[in-house]
Amino acid sequence: MSKSSILQIIVDNRERKLMALLEEKHPNIKFEAKQLDVADIVITEDVAIERKEGFDFVSSIMDNRLFEQCLRLKQTYSTAILILEGLNDKVFENTGMKIESIYGALAKIAYKSGISVIPTRNLSDTAIVIERIAYREQVKDSATILSRKAPKSMSIEERRTFIVEGFVDIGPKKAKSLIESYETPYQVFKAIKHTEVTYTRTGNPKGIQGPLSDLSGFGWKFVEKNKEMLFGKLKEKGPVQKKIDDI
Repeated sequence: MSKSSILQIIVDNRERKLMALLEEKHPNIKFEAKQLDVADIVITEDVAIERKEGFDFVSSIMDNRLFEQCLRLKQTYSTAILILEGLNDKVFENTGMKIESIYGALAKIAYKSGISVIPTRNLSDTAIVIERIAYREQVKDSATILSRKAPKSMSIEERRTFIVEGFVDIGPKKAKSLIESYETPYQVFKAIKHTEVTYTRTGNPKGIQGPLSDLSGFGWKFVEKNKEMLFGKLKEKGPVQKKIDDI
């Protein structure tokens, strides 16, 4: 296959600058924007990338986010990559952290955690690296892409939360709040089923009543979309509806 082969990747939906650049400069990359559980860019089911700009890299060392993120990345994907973008003199001179500490953290990630570190000058270079990795994996090695993957070592509560994160219009925080409130995905299913959308006199949805109305952040759109996703369309009481009524 040629260098211009269509490549498919998944990009965390908070990486807006990267997505805009890919659309403008790399038409051979087709990406899907999702809120990812782990990583910023998923290349295949085994390969994923965490992208850190220079200042964010140093900030994540200071607040201990870096090592937790890298650990989850390595636990989830067999080939974990850190793209370190723009770690330059400006970063070294304006962060207040010693250069020795910055390189110490970088060394720990590379040789202790076994994560490949690729430095780039800027976002444009980062996009080129992403394209080359995707080409190598998807075209040369014919690997498949997978959008969502659970880390190998998770507690029961984390796995329950991970299941609920697969619902429509939900992120890690909302999923965690549902598991904290209902304990198991099964009980979350029941809570969604028994929460009803309320309507105005003119027939427009206005809110919800039932179990989920006691929690903040869950509205009629969430209930409507997830009822359809979990149970299908329920307007007619056919065989599927009868089974659901037994839940």
